[in-house]
Amino acid sequence: MNLTDLLAFSVYGICFVLYHIIYLFITKRKPALTKKGRINQATASWLNGILTEDQYLLAVHQIRNMIISITFLASTGVILIGFLITYGLTETPGFNPLPLTNTTNYADWLAFFTLSYSLLNLLLALRHFNNLTILIRSSEEQLEQIEGKPALAYLEKLFIAGSQRYMVGRRGFLYAIATLFWYVNIWIFIGLVLALTFTLAYQHDF
Repeated sequence: MNLTDLLAFSVYGICFVLYHIIYLFITKRKPALTKKGRINQATASWLNGILTEDQYLLAVHQIRNMIISITFLASTGVILIGFLITYGLTETPGFNPLPLTNTTNYADWLAFFTLSYSLLNLLLALRHFNNLTILIRSSEEQLEQIEGKPALAYLEKLFIAGSQRYMVGRRGFLYAIATLFWYVNIWIFIGLVLALTFTLAYQHDF
């Protein structure tokens, strides 16, 4: 591994992993500073309206729209991961079997681990949302007794956790696509990762 490869991995790690860890930390500690935090603050009022007006079906339908999207992305992720395990893009024309012991195939491995991490987050998001669709109609008193907190606070926690996992999983696909440009030119890959992170931060996060 040369210095350029190390630089590429460092930029990728800072932009995808470290940036989102810091972003979610700020969202939790200072929700007013991020768009995600401000949306999370409005979640309680939405859930409260659902509970007080008995509009459980409306909530379930809205959550299921997200579940459908998650299921589609997760299925796509499984296919892409299987493709990467079976085939690797190389500098030679066509597709050749990807040797799993080849540690120099950095782009393939980076795409593989990014998609795997994205898939993990999507599955966890699916778990949170499925639990929410069931528990939203459960007894508030019993839910409070089991979880040790008001039902509304627990349901809000489930929704926020699911939406954050969904966000990271969805963005993992964007960074995995950026990884493919490593095959074109490593500097294009670095520039694209930086541009993608800046766009997300400027237009969607703050």
